[in-house]
Amino acid sequence: MVMGRKGQVFLMATIIIVGIMLSLVRISNKGVTREEPEAFFDLADEIGFETKRVLDYGVINSLSSNRIDDYAQRLLENYSELISNEDVAFVYGNTSGVSAYYYESVGVNAITLSNGVSVSLNLINGRTINALRTGNDIKINIRGNDYAFNLKPGQNFYFVLIKDEEDEQFVTVK
Repeated sequence: MVMGRKGQVFLMATIIIVGIMLSLVRISNKGVTREEPEAFFDLADEIGFETKRVLDYGVINSLSSNRIDDYAQRLLENYSELISNEDVAFVYGNTSGVSAYYYESVGVNAITLSNGVSVSLNLINGRTINALRTGNDIKINIRGNDYAFNLKPGQNFYFVLIKDEEDEQFVTVK
């Protein structure tokens, strides 16, 4: 019996020593992340606000869709200096007609989405934007990623802003 108690003492001592050693050894996992570019998301908010005001102006003043297209394109051109390093796609319209503008630093390209037909727009630098409208659903493919929007009654406005920075890609969809 005395032997059994000695074994228990050694077993308890071993467990305590192992516990102390494990608490002294520290495993750390470290991840380094950069902060999100606040200016990029602020720009997205500003563009969203301004374009909604332009479309509201067109709807309130009962402008034709061609005039609203002109206003939207001019707004994009006004922001061209700020978005020169980003890709931007604007989708707007209502259930009877939808237009899309895709902006890159090489210029503004426009497409009109037709019901259920895929439209492909080839850009100067080789990128392609594909747009598909099925009923009230709009799907735009930019750089291999699909962005889906649902048309609601009245005027709709959506945009995708993409920025590449140091092996990271920031995307905002509004």
